[in-house]
Amino acid sequence: MQLKKTAVIAAALIGSGLLAACDGTDLNPNTTVINIGTTGGTTGGTTGGTTGGTTGGTTGGTTDPNTPPAGALRGSIGTGVGTTLVGTGLMDPFSIATYFALSGFNNTTSVVGRIDNTGYPITGTTGLTGTFTAPTVWPPVTATEATSLPVPSSIVSTSYVGAFDPAVTRANAWTAGWTVRVNGNDDVWRFFGGTAGTALSGASVPVADGSCPVGTTLVGNFAAVFGSLSNDETGLFTGTAATGNYDICRLPARFGSAGTLTLTNDNVYEIEADSFPGTVIGNGDLQRTAVGYAETPSVLSIEPGTLVYASGRSALVIGRGAQIIANGTAAAPIVLTSRTQILNRFDASSATSTDAAAGGWAGLALLGRAPDSQCTGTGQPADFAACDVLIEGNVGRYGGNSPNDSSGSLRYVIVRSTGSIIAEGNELQGITAGGVGRGTTIDYVQVHRSNDDGIEFFGGNAFATHMVFTGAQDDSIDLDNGFTGGVQFALVIQENDLPNSGFEMDGRFARTPITFPLFANITVLGPSARPSPAAGDRLGMLAREGMRFSINNTIITGDFPFGCIDLDDNDGNANVTNTFDRANEAGGSSTTGGPHLVLRNVIADCRTANFRENDEVPPAP
Repeated sequence: MQLKKTAVIAAALIGSGLLAACDGTDLNPNTTVINIGTTGGTTGGTTGGTTGGTTGGTTGGTTDPNTPPAGALRGSIGTGVGTTLVGTGLMDPFSIATYFALSGFNNTTSVVGRIDNTGYPITGTTGLTGTFTAPTVWPPVTATEATSLPVPSSIVSTSYVGAFDPAVTRANAWTAGWTVRVNGNDDVWRFFGGTAGTALSGASVPVADGSCPVGTTLVGNFAAVFGSLSNDETGLFTGTAATGNYDICRLPARFGSAGTLTLTNDNVYEIEADSFPGTVIGNGDLQRTAVGYAETPSVLSIEPGTLVYASGRSALVIGRGAQIIANGTAAAPIVLTSRTQILNRFDASSATSTDAAAGGWAGLALLGRAPDSQCTGTGQPADFAACDVLIEGNVGRYGGNSPNDSSGSLRYVIVRSTGSIIAEGNELQGITAGGVGRGTTIDYVQVHRSNDDGIEFFGGNAFATHMVFTGAQDDSIDLDNGFTGGVQFALVIQENDLPNSGFEMDGRFARTPITFPLFANITVLGPSARPSPAAGDRLGMLAREGMRFSINNTIITGDFPFGCIDLDDNDGNANVTNTFDRANEAGGSSTTGGPHLVLRNVIADCRTANFRENDEVPPAP
């Protein structure tokens, strides 16, 4: 969704911080240097240091032992001097800037000297301490129109702010070893011979023997389609592995049987490309009244280290009643990517980047049976049992009355170069999750270069942990339609001038359940370059349409010129429960805070503006 184009004016400064280094600037002794460059020093010396942080001053300079490797993705961070942008629309009941600064919330408007521009804590830093206590159920029982469910064990209490524990070195961080470009690596798929429990457990070289798993069909061999493994530009295929070959096996347009289709890691797999939407698992994606509709217990199982690719508008769709069991490991992640990205990597030409652009295929869609606020009309009683919502991207229908539903398990999975735009406002994301239930596991997943959002939750109540979103061309984390799950431990790096917001959250007026996410330990970095900052939304976080939220131990920083945080109140809707009203629920108030509108242990530090206020359009008369 796009922000309304409303004029804004700069108002009072919100907080101040330590001086950020500029070219030629002489710093006072021990002044913290932020916005580091290639290697990054943590402190300047007695007469200053360079802006890139590559050298210390004449005395006393230090080098951060957590220096990011070459090639690591970088965002931008704030300077501690962001303003409040005040629009000319309706006046909010109270100021979000004032609410953010309430006593006891431990919020701040300066990230200066605390993290570097890869999101990692600077050695010896202070100011990243804050207690998050994981709830036992979510949403809170005081949110009466929602269903409170046990919180999964993956959501844990923490004592630090941001995605990374300052006590853990970068080499041992949860992103290490399996992510794309976060730790400097170009690619993660290689030969995984010796991986226990897989088809390659006893192999020393990949072999194309002309055989494919039951349910798939042989396309050809890897060398013929993409090029020799010895052409690998990332150097991950070496030794005898580079002299081998893989069979390429095509997935069916639909696997609707009550059973399991297993993708072994001794082959490479192609998602069906000849029919829309690509490959569908199960029959629950169909309209409930359609011939062939059935919530078939079909399972797609993918071994660690397996490569799956697609092209064009082809997607991998997991229907209602079906599951995907894609449990990779940190040493052998599962990769879902575009045909173009593989071609670039194995074309024996250094002129083509191995890191392909977004939009090479449609992405992964999970269609579950959990409630969604669109299961009924505005103001009508919800009929979740008959729910039949068409997902964005038009790849199938989802929804139901099974809040504990499981769409399977995603662990150590990378989804890259995705996103299919059907029309404006109708797109597939990197991961499109419709009605995904609490029984689903989403843990250690990266979405890299989506043509739209990184992940979008439509309704449902799943929790996702250890998530990485890099290079999304719209929002990294988007949720609406009564989503009542959450995310803990996530790194968001907006790479360029294209993204709208780090978060976009919508409530959907006069419908139940109300969107109510739980967020904790998230770091959002703005793009490092913005050639045209006036275009698009450009927000760290947008929350609107009468939603609730609880955001804890989180950092939002960087070049988000429209603000780190924008809470839209009535958003032009005449029949509205205002977003700001949520602060008054369950015994809270605009001066004390409440359990339904929480910003606790949050750092909001954006270069131009920290908060955006009063930009709503008046409702129709």
